[in-house]
Amino acid sequence: MHRPLLTRSQSGHDRRCTLLHQLRPTFSNSCDNDQMPLLPQRWLDYSSCHRYKPDLALLARYRHPKRRRKTRIKQRCSSPQLFPDATHQDSSSSSSCSSSSTVFAEKEEVREQRPQHGRSRPPHAHTHKSSLLILASLACLLCFSPDGLPARGAGVMAFDCDFMRVSNVVNAKNGTFAAPNIPPNIILPAQGLQCIYTFIAMPNERVKVTFRDFEMSGRPPECLREYIDLYTELRNSSEDLVQTDKFGGRFCGRIAPRARVSLYNTIVLVFSTDREQVGPNIFSGNYEFLNASMYDMGTPAPPSQCAFVVKSWVKRLGNFVSPTYPGVYPQRIICSYQLLGQKGQRVRVEFMDFDLFYGGLHCPYDRLVVHDGASEQDPVINTYCGAQRNLVVFSSQENLFISFITNRSGGENRGFHAIFEFSELFVSLEFITGEHLRGTECDQLILSSGRNSGEIRSPNSPFPYLPNVECRYLIEGLNTADELERVKLRIKMFHMPQMVGAAKDDCSAGGLAIWMSGREERGRPAQKTLCGTQPQEEVIRSEDHKILLKFYSGTTQGLGFVIEYEFEMFFDVPGTAHPLSTVCEFSYRSGATPASKAGEFHSPRHPSNYPSNINCTYIFEGADNEQAHLEFDLFTLSGNGTYANTCTQQDYVDFYELVETGRVRRLERPIGRYCGIAVPGPIKTRHGVHALKMHFVTDGHEVTNGFRGRYWFQNEIPTFSPVRGCGEDISNSSHGSIASPTVNDKYPANADCEWQITVRRGHSISLNLTSLAFEGDPARFAGCGGAALRIYTDPDRHPLEVCGAMMTKKGDFRSLSNVMRLAFTSASKSTGGAGFVASWAEFHYPVGEVCEQDEFLCDNSSYCISQDLVCDGVYHCGEGDPSDETQEGCEGVTEESAFDFLSNTYAMAGVAAAAGFVLLGVLVVLIVVCRRRSAEKKRKRQQRQHQDNLQDQWN
Repeated sequence: MHRPLLTRSQSGHDRRCTLLHQLRPTFSNSCDNDQMPLLPQRWLDYSSCHRYKPDLALLARYRHPKRRRKTRIKQRCSSPQLFPDATHQDSSSSSSCSSSSTVFAEKEEVREQRPQHGRSRPPHAHTHKSSLLILASLACLLCFSPDGLPARGAGVMAFDCDFMRVSNVVNAKNGTFAAPNIPPNIILPAQGLQCIYTFIAMPNERVKVTFRDFEMSGRPPECLREYIDLYTELRNSSEDLVQTDKFGGRFCGRIAPRARVSLYNTIVLVFSTDREQVGPNIFSGNYEFLNASMYDMGTPAPPSQCAFVVKSWVKRLGNFVSPTYPGVYPQRIICSYQLLGQKGQRVRVEFMDFDLFYGGLHCPYDRLVVHDGASEQDPVINTYCGAQRNLVVFSSQENLFISFITNRSGGENRGFHAIFEFSELFVSLEFITGEHLRGTECDQLILSSGRNSGEIRSPNSPFPYLPNVECRYLIEGLNTADELERVKLRIKMFHMPQMVGAAKDDCSAGGLAIWMSGREERGRPAQKTLCGTQPQEEVIRSEDHKILLKFYSGTTQGLGFVIEYEFEMFFDVPGTAHPLSTVCEFSYRSGATPASKAGEFHSPRHPSNYPSNINCTYIFEGADNEQAHLEFDLFTLSGNGTYANTCTQQDYVDFYELVETGRVRRLERPIGRYCGIAVPGPIKTRHGVHALKMHFVTDGHEVTNGFRGRYWFQNEIPTFSPVRGCGEDISNSSHGSIASPTVNDKYPANADCEWQITVRRGHSISLNLTSLAFEGDPARFAGCGGAALRIYTDPDRHPLEVCGAMMTKKGDFRSLSNVMRLAFTSASKSTGGAGFVASWAEFHYPVGEVCEQDEFLCDNSSYCISQDLVCDGVYHCGEGDPSDETQEGCEGVTEESAFDFLSNTYAMAGVAAAAGFVLLGVLVVLIVVCRRRSAEKKRKRQQRQHQDNLQDQWN
């Protein structure tokens, strides 16, 4: 922002310069240099008119009532109407002008040198002769030019728009000001109008200026044609406005500047406009002369205008404010407030108002820095900026040092107003067992060093606590990538009496408020508040790795409290934790309440990364007539595996059914092992099994955010009950087929089906999936979260989990005994699919390479299968052996089974879709190329036409 070039010719204050500005071409063309000094030097020196240096003492004399007659004479002389024939004067008048001007100059010089004592000369001292000399001198100026005044100045009349108010013991201490009201018959100079508003307070006062109306043209920061410049940091009234660096800003538009208070005792406003008509509706405001005692805060510490030393033995209680509060504070200023107390005292500073420019989190621009000591070398309590509420700062000992630093922020903030107090009654810090939080009266921070413990006590312990005291205890455990602790509190002694007749939960007389989350949130009460006499053995645990306690006392007093704290291992998992904090085990038990029938679970510290090298157990325990269900919403473990045998040397999750055997230890029947990012399918315990175990193991390598899922317990349904609508217990048969349930050609949500196939002893079972269409895809790490088919070839091993459309051609699943179990489950969020169709057959290996009479010997696998299975259109001899379907007489049967057909169909559909995408891409490219070529041709055609037109014009 630039300062205006203030000249006497532009201001309405010095009419002499206005006239000389109009006559300057005359001087330069016709006047001799030796004739110029005939008038007083302060009238004729035009170079001094380029910069306005307000001499307020001279202005006061110039405006004195006893000078009014001279002012009227000069106004008449400045009007060209007084000299209608000035352009016809000859050079003979030069001598008379010269002599008259000489006499006037001599009198003027004598008058300027005469000391001013008391009142000026009475009006009659200005003789008629002096008036004639003034007129003759002005006429002399006009005679030098054959053209007289410039055309624009022909109608210009001098108009004084300056405004000055000087405080004294007689006049009122406040008033109003406004833009000048210039009559319509006044034609303003070509260079525009400039008015200076000067407010001068007494030495023990400050000036406050407040704008009421502000309707100027322009829009900040482009204030070019009409604006107001502010100067609020002038040391005295004669300071050069052009050379000074105390420029307070330029303002225009319709947003009024905020209130201003002078740094010393002077404020100057410079109003500039190029309007042809000016009225008081452009701006208006109020001025006030304030008592400056509120800015005298202690012993000044030069050279800064706002550096003070406050000593407690001189003033124990008082106020201090920013340099121009409540006005906008100055820019590029450094203030300091040194508060020095006596031994045993502490300093308390409360900010009643705090409004600084906010430049960022670290306050790089305007800021207030508080040091816990007597100088800037002492530790910093904090750095503040922006708007602050309820800001209270305490020193740790008897001294406090505050620095207020401003830069060129460009803001219009009012600063601060604070109250300080020295006292020996503030809380002594001897009771603190942790680290005192600087700037607070008695708050402390206790950090874990790894499973340590200790005690905290009430202020002034073991003596009764002081009334009206508030102290906070922030106890924080470890929170690293590998370790997470929580806080355990055990109350050993508690005595904070309540008011007589108060209710049991009325802790208004004093108490201990506890936030389990470790955060005090505005507007939300504490999760627990203790007062009166509490059981000494009460145990409290934090929700996270930290806990916050706030002690507050009222008018009553008591012995306070003694509380033992301990940091214990914390995994941040919902559920009932193991009694030993170092054991990562959590249980979820079904109870009588609806809330205990369902809930959520997740990996330790989720959604943050789980720790490395942990071994956690989750137990889901239903009632005697209930089954446990699990579904996963998120599953992300480190590693590249997906299921069972691929989960080696990486993080994984195991699931087991806990089967009651009548012994202390229950039998763990495996359900599946999962790893990587393949979401496990829905998991449900079998009929008669009421508990489920999940085992989560991590290694020392990479970690992720783990998993999140839901559990619920529901009344069990018999495995092969018709209520299920699917499933079967198959026996006394050598072969058959099974299929998933369908509703409108899709399997339903929440389906739970089980098939158990039992064949003759000494035989095994071969299973072939002839079609499969499930949600998910383990091969592409999508998992089987929607639905899954689990095939148990061995009851003591993890089953094979199948979903999606992935199957091996002619693949088969062989049981290791005469029993095979299949379980199909769909999730509550399942969208459905075609499901599966499978065929199974009983087989055994031949004895002496010979099968029984009614059996067929497979060529490669050496299976002995029923003769009824030959040429039935399904492969039963195992993977890579189509011999049962290639025998003579197998008419209409090809190498492709129904499953091969389905696979080929999917492959053809995929190829067709890929080809369609390729064709679509080629079509888009062709369209783009054609459009570009068309645009290029059009551009060249227009260019040639334009050249032809230019050629025609040239010709």
